[in-house]
Amino acid sequence: MINLFVHLGKNAVVRSNQIVAIIDWQTLQDSEVNQAYMERVNQGQKIKDVSGGRPNSMVITGDDIYLSTISSTTLKKRAENPQYLACD
Repeated sequence: MINLFVHLGKNAVVRSNQIVAIIDWQTLQDSEVNQAYMERVNQGQKIKDVSGGRPNSMVITGDDIYLSTISSTTLKKRAENPQYLACD
C-alpha cells in the first residue's frame, strides 16, 4: 500500500487520508464556535504550531491539529492532487 503525505510547512507532513478538515484561519477567527473549539483543543495541547505564530490555516487530523502558514486553498490542492503528494 502506498502512503501519501501532504506537506504543511517547515518539516510537518501528514498522511492525506488522516486529514479531517482544512480551515482558513480568518474563517476560524470570525466564528465563535470555531474559537471555542480551538480553546478546548488547546487545553489538551494537541495543537502543533508549524506556522511560527503566523497561521493562515488549520489542519485537523484524527490525532492532532496543525497551524500552517500555507493557505487552506493550497493545502486542499496538495491533498487532492497526486502531483503534490510525496510517497512513502
